[in-house]
Amino acid sequence: MKQKKYTSIDKRLITEGSNIDFNLFLSNETKNAMTLFLQSDSAVDGNTKVKLREIEMLYVDEEDESRYKAYVKRHLQSIAQNSDIPTEQKGRLVYEKAAEAIDAMFKNPESLENVKRAQPVVNSFIDIILQDLNAVESLLKITAHDFYTHTHSINVSIYTLSLGSFLGIAGKDLETLGMAAILHDLGKSKVDYDIINKNGKLTDEEFDHMKKHPSLGYDIAVKLGISDQRILTGIRHHHERMEGGGYPDNLKKDQISEFARIIGVCDVFDALSTKRSYKDPMSSFESLRLMKQQMSGHLDMNMVDAFIKMLQKQGEHTS
Repeated sequence: MKQKKYTSIDKRLITEGSNIDFNLFLSNETKNAMTLFLQSDSAVDGNTKVKLREIEMLYVDEEDESRYKAYVKRHLQSIAQNSDIPTEQKGRLVYEKAAEAIDAMFKNPESLENVKRAQPVVNSFIDIILQDLNAVESLLKITAHDFYTHTHSINVSIYTLSLGSFLGIAGKDLETLGMAAILHDLGKSKVDYDIINKNGKLTDEEFDHMKKHPSLGYDIAVKLGISDQRILTGIRHHHERMEGGGYPDNLKKDQISEFARIIGVCDVFDALSTKRSYKDPMSSFESLRLMKQQMSGHLDMNMVDAFIKMLQKQGEHTS
């Protein structure tokens, strides 16, 4: 008979008021065996949560691991709102689920279901940011330091939500801004993989191909039925420049939407401060200094100043 294997889980992720579709076990050291704690198809009530406080470790059968992971994904927002879980741990969990959602989205960008999976992730990041003054600092610690299109989209959404919240954008507007940010590079799913990951400078022809990604992303979003102009302009116009000469529509100043200007700043900051195949990352300070000194015609400097103040405020809360 095959020996059963068990995986330890974080008991704090079991959400009160939910129903579980997997068995939960305790380790019975005296008998060197596992004891059933809560059966599949049970409700997690207040009594269960009281008992959980007295338990050190909780386990699932490895055959139930996929059900447990699906459960965590379904209850992501409840977990993000749980003040018993340290912010950095919640951030890592949401980041991991965001990576799965973005990966699925880039593999099949024409699937509306895949795009919808990004919304709970955005809302969970918002819950973490709004719940804890130090949350942005914690989230910034876990942003991936190597540049991949998928992790870049998550990083940009974290920076964008943090900056948006600092600027006073709230509620459904902040959720919409987060969706615009997480979808901003959707068009890269249609760009040749070798061009995106090229180890070196792009040729003019390759760069022309790369420059199509904002309009390609916009076309995908429209085809999916996304009609909110703030999301659509965030996708299409995050590479426009304040003095003109950006792409794809050569807009200037106020012709560029607020969401596109916010995302543009966060997009550049993440690109500078993460490791690329052809360059080492800059420090946050070096990235911001370059943006201030060399990109006044490119970025909205009011947004850059707000971004710097937002980061400074985080430093004050954690010092």
